Amino acid sequence: MNRIWAGLPIAVIAAVPLWTGASAPVYGIELVAILICACGVLAYSLSTVSAGAGLAIIGYTVALWLSGDGVAVIGAAAFGLALLSLLAFSEFARQFRGAAVARSVIRGQIIYWIGRAALAFGAIILLILMASGLAALVPAAGRAVIGGLGAVIAFAGALYAAMRRTES
Repeated sequence: MNRIWAGLPIAVIAAVPLWTGASAPVYGIELVAILICACGVLAYSLSTVSAGAGLAIIGYTVALWLSGDGVAVIGAAAFGLALLSLLAFSEFARQFRGAAVARSVIRGQIIYWIGRAALAFGAIILLILMASGLAALVPAAGRAVIGGLGAVIAFAGALYAAMRRTES
């Protein structure tokens, strides 16, 4: 698989934070994140790509904090889908490094990636619609409680997934 395709998600995970809040710290963090991700892709190292992606998330967080604006849903969705794609491309390239892969396998993998991105995009649209409806029904104090509960549930789900993965 041509590793050049991983350049597109790397560009997106660097561009979204800069679009959100361009400042010197964000430029620095995103530059280091790009370099780490590129080194990971070139070395077929998923852990290095993950470290670069984590640094890109920190850069996005700093950009959101410094801008003082709310989260742009489209930017956040593009950032998340780019992270998902980068990790998927990197893992696929790592697994089949040096192997001759049939066109039908690559075609099937691309269809899988597009389907997964479409499913994630549909979930984003559904969550936006649900959040809009909930915002109209729930007072401001209740929204903070619901947001905190959602964060706790997401953290618990990630912990559960990590524990299940280490068991097998």
